[in-house]
Amino acid sequence: MKIRLRLGLVLLTGLGATPLHGVMPVKVAPGVQRFGKPLTAESTATAVTIAQLVAAPDTYAGKTIRTEGRVATVCTQKGCWMTLGESGKPIRVTFENYGFFVPKNSAGTMATLEGVFKVQSLPEATAKHYAGETQGGKPEAIRGAQQELSIVASGVELAAAAKTVIAK
Repeated sequence: MKIRLRLGLVLLTGLGATPLHGVMPVKVAPGVQRFGKPLTAESTATAVTIAQLVAAPDTYAGKTIRTEGRVATVCTQKGCWMTLGESGKPIRVTFENYGFFVPKNSAGTMATLEGVFKVQSLPEATAKHYAGETQGGKPEAIRGAQQELSIVASGVELAAAAKTVIAK
């Protein structure tokens, strides 16, 4: 039985199988890891900033966009969502078909991603659930449905945030 199991794992590994939810990232450059589908120069996604999405969400709702920003928070349970934006209204990023996750320690990294932008109303129970999965979240403070800006990402690249060096 152990031999068959090991053989099966070897065969799956040799065929390029990835673990559940793509927990093994693809390195695309030094210090950059990709999760999900590759981001390509040939993409037809609309390039937009986080500030533009927050300022005019209805303009981009339902469109495939490409954006980048600092990861503010990540689901502490599985890494099954993250938020972008350091102040104001954060944008929640989930992953297409629940097909990949990001590392739970990704907060502070820079993300470049592509996906469909949405403006939606979250039921109170869902908003409380998300708050409970957020480090420092306060589910008890949530009252009623909440408007949320979100992206269902097909691909994400995470890069370590640049460090500020002060010359002496």
